[in-house]
Amino acid sequence: MMAIVAMFITASANAQAVTNKQPTIHRSVKTMYPTKDWVVADYVVTDPKFGAKARAGFDNRAAFQAAIDAAYNNGGGVVYIPAGNYEFRSTQAGTRNVRVRKGTEEVRKDFEYQYVLNLPTSVQLRGDWADPELHQGKVLGTILEVRVGKDAPNYNGTVESWWNDAQAGNALRTTHTSIADRFINMNPGTGVTNLSIWYPEQDIDNVKPYPWTLYQPDGDCVTMERVTLVNSYNGFYSAPSELHYVLNSYITALNTGVEVHICTDIGRIENVKISPRYWAHSGLPGSPSLAKVAGYTKANGTGFNMHRSDWEYVSKLYVNDYKTGMWVGREPGYFDTPNAQFYEIHIKNCDTGIFVQAVNPYGLLISNSTFETEKNGKAVYFYDDFKTSVQFNGVDFTGPIVSDGSDGVISFENCTFNSPNEYALKINKGNVLLTQSAFKGPAGHVWLGQDVSTLKSVNSGYNGKLDIKNDSRSAKVEIKSGKEYVFAPIPKNVVTDIKVHPRPASDKVLRVDLPRVTGFNNEQPTEDVSALLQAALNNMKAAGGGTVYLPGGRYLVNNPIKIPSGVELRGTWDVQHHTQNGGVGLFTTYAGGAAGEKGPSLIQLAAGAGIRGLTIAQLNIATDGATAENPRKTPFLIQGQGQNVYIVNITSIGDKGLDLASFNSSGHYVDYFAGVLARAGIWVGGGAKFGFIRNMQLNPHYGSRLPQGGQGYPRVSLSRFLQSNCSALKFADIKNQTIFNNFVYGSFYGLHFLKDAITGKYPGEMTVIGHGSDGCSYSLFVEDADQNTKLIAINSELVCTRTAEPVRSYILMGGEANTGKVHRDAQLILYNTAFWGSPTIGAIINNGTVRFQQANFQRSGAPGIDNRGGKVHVYSSYFAQKMTGEATGNNVYTKLHAANISTELTNNAYISGYSESNTQAGKIYGTDIAPDKK
Repeated sequence: MMAIVAMFITASANAQAVTNKQPTIHRSVKTMYPTKDWVVADYVVTDPKFGAKARAGFDNRAAFQAAIDAAYNNGGGVVYIPAGNYEFRSTQAGTRNVRVRKGTEEVRKDFEYQYVLNLPTSVQLRGDWADPELHQGKVLGTILEVRVGKDAPNYNGTVESWWNDAQAGNALRTTHTSIADRFINMNPGTGVTNLSIWYPEQDIDNVKPYPWTLYQPDGDCVTMERVTLVNSYNGFYSAPSELHYVLNSYITALNTGVEVHICTDIGRIENVKISPRYWAHSGLPGSPSLAKVAGYTKANGTGFNMHRSDWEYVSKLYVNDYKTGMWVGREPGYFDTPNAQFYEIHIKNCDTGIFVQAVNPYGLLISNSTFETEKNGKAVYFYDDFKTSVQFNGVDFTGPIVSDGSDGVISFENCTFNSPNEYALKINKGNVLLTQSAFKGPAGHVWLGQDVSTLKSVNSGYNGKLDIKNDSRSAKVEIKSGKEYVFAPIPKNVVTDIKVHPRPASDKVLRVDLPRVTGFNNEQPTEDVSALLQAALNNMKAAGGGTVYLPGGRYLVNNPIKIPSGVELRGTWDVQHHTQNGGVGLFTTYAGGAAGEKGPSLIQLAAGAGIRGLTIAQLNIATDGATAENPRKTPFLIQGQGQNVYIVNITSIGDKGLDLASFNSSGHYVDYFAGVLARAGIWVGGGAKFGFIRNMQLNPHYGSRLPQGGQGYPRVSLSRFLQSNCSALKFADIKNQTIFNNFVYGSFYGLHFLKDAITGKYPGEMTVIGHGSDGCSYSLFVEDADQNTKLIAINSELVCTRTAEPVRSYILMGGEANTGKVHRDAQLILYNTAFWGSPTIGAIINNGTVRFQQANFQRSGAPGIDNRGGKVHVYSSYFAQKMTGEATGNNVYTKLHAANISTELTNNAYISGYSESNTQAGKIYGTDIAPDKK
């Protein structure tokens, strides 16, 4: 097996690599099993210079590490492992320096651990993987056999430690730092993809602990994709970390499948299945029966274990036959807890579906999910430490929900309950909201223990009747029903990813060695390769299409290039990455020429063209007359100029990111576009249909955290500028768009909807799932909308922080009161939302219709809902901010200004009791309003 090596020029670490040879077109690495992209790799472990062997008894540790180190020392890239079984029989020793205390004195101490492979920054391990669910469960292709670490005493070792939490004003925290042994140590900016890992010496009749299989010790951007963990004891571990991504993988873990600690920027878990069947059905020697594996995991195992995570995105997680499907709670040693968005979580045959120990005030959002337990189990359990907010929307429960939580609000909207042997809801303490939810039988719906505070229900029960056994001392119970409270439930079966991942039709690969700078230094390239790169792209087009591959290094591209149809420009990254992870960088000082920001984009994508796996950096974004306070205006870095363009694993520093609005880019696919952009992130319009925008990740730290040695990247801090000038994600004339799990920190507008500048049309119907706007002045802004506009958002976290702007709100529906730019019948519907931060006003409604279908207003602003010209409906929501002083003026949860508008408040909870400011008697209505105020 040979990697694609068309031509290779050896250059010193500091030199510009130059070639005069005519490049040769080769084919991508041939695999036995299908891949979503073409495999491009400069390093193959079985190359004689590395010496790996798929042979029984051979220890591959040294050979694999040699290939990994070669990739790292040459600018990063993919290390490919052909199909076969590769044994590992020895370990290496590492040390972790931990901040400990000796009395009152702070000291640091080294602790030793064992590991087999170490992945340094910018390196990815990739194999040849067969999806077991397409091969009757069989584990085929590249298999790493771990024959070391059995019964290791340090398999999950921790040490008490101290750290300063930057998210909390550098407060001193006590915690327990992991010093555990591990199979693969994954440093920041690494990936393990397309392979299986197996422990042949594990015995289900005499289970022994092994170290963690994949281990992220710290830092950002670690990816596990298309991996089968056949029979790990502990699977994937991440702490403290940011931006981990576990996707499209299968796990049998005898103890813990996935565990997360102290994640301070969005972690993602997507389409992961944790089940005993992957070992049982593997077809590997010694694989036990499904009954035996399930018997062990149901007695001992946890599928997903989440401690503190500041905003975890978990979607399409499947766990079956474990003792605990999911566990959510505090960090060991102190009280920091997580918040998260859970979408399509499916837990089955677990003793406890989800165990909620504690959650931070921003809460959990759980939508379109199922929790099914066996007899005598619990679908959901709330521990005594719970006292904040958990919201279930469109969730089906089989088995009881039991709460011993000390306070807080648990809310259910559009849920179903089936608990034939005991009460479906057994609430010992706290508050419950039930809205438009159904029970499968006529009795045994709700039991209230003596310390319950509130139960409010609207249109819930069995055939309109709710059966309650009230053993509380003083619970406030309100039961309402009526056709006037019926609303459309949360949409189901929303598509979140494309069926066939885009790639060139041809597997041809042109590896071009253009002048570039390499090495762990701070040098920038000086020779513009634009013409050479354009020639290579044109050559590939002439050859029938394929991939133009750039090896690791920094390239200067100072003139626009156009990627032709059927051609992909590709760097060394198969996975998402941060600026500080290095790899391929395209550097530029291009600012549009004489036309300035109206000039052509630097990278132009013809129809069917793509760009993948590299970083683009505007070197002069804040130099040569520009500053962080007034960054340089440039055109968009990338522009789609036709249909079916794709942008995958691209990181950027610049003024404007991705333009999909100037042309009709129907069928576009964007996945993990990341970085810091001063004025615009991704703008979409032009009449595009059936596009995908997934996993956008914008954060100012992409401009302030640089790779080892600097590597020539510009260091720029744009936080303040972004919050007053950037429109991160803008949508105009589009239809049938998938908008999934995107996040922006620091923007004037987080999500922005407006009239299309090209077609003149308004936004149509679209559904946004899992969006996060943090550190924004306005988290969601609808500037323009007509009567056909229908915007649906599911599992949104919309956050305003203290910016320089005098007015800040989560929702701005229209720019001014009674604006004609937003039609009265335009709709914005938010299902399952968390609002928090520092808004001056929670939501400003200037026109149109807005529905809040379940929201946690952790900070409501004053007023919380400010209706100046539209129609508002608020259901199943928790106003958690205490209002002190007299309830007048703006110091209220809801305010209504003018005639011909209205606000409905139905089945909500208010920590300080309901309060309003109303100029129109009778126009604030709903079940929350006392009869004398209706």
